[in-house]
Amino acid sequence: MATVSPFPGVSYESARVPEMADVTCPPYDVISDADRDALYDRHPYNFVRIVSGRSEGGDTSDDNKYTRACAFFRSWLWEGMLHEDESPALYVYRQAFHDPTGSMRRVWGMFGAIGLDDPILAHEKTMAGPKADRLALMRALPANVEPIYALYREGSGSISHNLSNYADTAPVADFTDDADVRHTVWAVHDPAFHEKVASALAPCPLLIADGHHRFETAKHYRDERRAADGPGPWDSIMVLLVDAGVQPVCILPYHRIVRRSSRANVRDVVGERFDPTDLGEATDDVVRGFVRSLWDEPTSFGLLDGGHLLRMAPKKEAPDEIPAGVLATGALAPLGVGSVEEGLSFTPDELLVRDEVASGAAVCGFLIPPVEVERVWELAAGGGKMPEKSTYFFPKPRSGVAVRRLGPC
Repeated sequence: MATVSPFPGVSYESARVPEMADVTCPPYDVISDADRDALYDRHPYNFVRIVSGRSEGGDTSDDNKYTRACAFFRSWLWEGMLHEDESPALYVYRQAFHDPTGSMRRVWGMFGAIGLDDPILAHEKTMAGPKADRLALMRALPANVEPIYALYREGSGSISHNLSNYADTAPVADFTDDADVRHTVWAVHDPAFHEKVASALAPCPLLIADGHHRFETAKHYRDERRAADGPGPWDSIMVLLVDAGVQPVCILPYHRIVRRSSRANVRDVVGERFDPTDLGEATDDVVRGFVRSLWDEPTSFGLLDGGHLLRMAPKKEAPDEIPAGVLATGALAPLGVGSVEEGLSFTPDELLVRDEVASGAAVCGFLIPPVEVERVWELAAGGGKMPEKSTYFFPKPRSGVAVRRLGPC
């Protein structure tokens, strides 16, 4: 059973923050070094200091980005920049945005807490580095500073359909981020609503859409705290819950950047498993147009190499394989690249892939097609796992909108 419960959220004090876009930030795992610097400069209370702080040259075990995150959080609460709700709430959350085809989508969900022992499906493999990083942060700052993003399916869809009723009430936050995504939040303190949600979602299957590393880290931290202190708030985790059967969930492709390879001629290696077609110079229009075409032709891939874009069609069909898996076995493995440690990085930004290759910072880049939510669910339900960073659920929940405290720091 899924055990959905409310919690007293910590959020920015609206009277102190005229523009929430200035103090919130993307999730930690999509923040580059340049993004971090820009967010630090944007506002002295930007939440990046909590979720992805800077390392300093003189860092020690007692003074580092994790201990500083705790110090910022504690100080901001004392100053009144952050406040904690007096009573538990479920936080209704709407994201309004244009998808890559130009269509407007509005996705409704809610922030709550679920038990870490609740049955939940995972669809991606995880990496040791990010888990160690998140665990160090949780040990210094006992809190769910960012939610996991989970999908559910309620047969009638009644809970999800009714969330839009809150559009006629005053939100606690309403802002538009730099990606032109509008984020709106309503705090619902009504116990009757909490009970209705808990009852309706109890039998529903859950799937981790985003936050596999956070989820596994929370379980590790839970085990540590249970051993020392017994049961407690660490037995649950903050989650954004979205009904995949009702809401127009959007998954972007996670493109691959190859920064080094043991093979000299990329096109020869790739040509062993794919039939390439040179589409010409990789201009903005050519690259963007090709990526848009992948939404209608999800069996092709793109190779950025030598200033050109090549369409790659697999020589053998693999109808049961997801795009990231086809690319991993057919191109990345032959190139000797399978992980971050081996020179692989990920981004949903196709022009960034092009620019990294053009600048010489990367050997080549691959553009992959998107995968449908239904395919992700089928794979996870069958016990399968995709390669890490196979899906980019868009938009991401904005960090700093809600925090769930697990204790003092």
